[in-house]
Amino acid sequence: MDESGVKQETLSRSAATLGEVSRELANWVPILRRLAEAEVLRDLALGHSFEITSCSVRSIITARRLREQYFWPSITEAAWTVILELFVNRLEGRRMTIEGLSLATETPLDAVQHWTDWLAGRGIVSRSSVSDDDAEALVDLTDTGADRVRSYLIAALNLSPWVQ
Repeated sequence: MDESGVKQETLSRSAATLGEVSRELANWVPILRRLAEAEVLRDLALGHSFEITSCSVRSIITARRLREQYFWPSITEAAWTVILELFVNRLEGRRMTIEGLSLATETPLDAVQHWTDWLAGRGIVSRSSVSDDDAEALVDLTDTGADRVRSYLIAALNLSPWVQ
């Protein structure tokens, strides 16, 4: 093969290699984009600096209003804190006592007792006494309660990835 043929073959191989590299890089673009987006979300979740926009604040407002649709307009932040703590414990496969729930949510014991009674009356939580002491009663979300929380969280997270 003459010098011109060798150069042509080398150029052909180089072009083929560049084509393969280009195709491989094109496959990585969506993966890299998702990783970059995940990094931004991680920073938001960890409270790293980010720009607060009117759109992000409106997402939070909308998510709060949405909560009323899945639960009740009269649900307070204390009751919501109790529900979320019970949901986390359910996901982790743990049950809590009323007293433990009070400590975990930093909510006074009498308020936790009130809200668990109120939520139990609406089929969201269940209580089972292990002794005569009300504070030692085990409390957990019912299947209905867990389904409502899950549905709400999915709907709220569709509004914004960092709903508070």
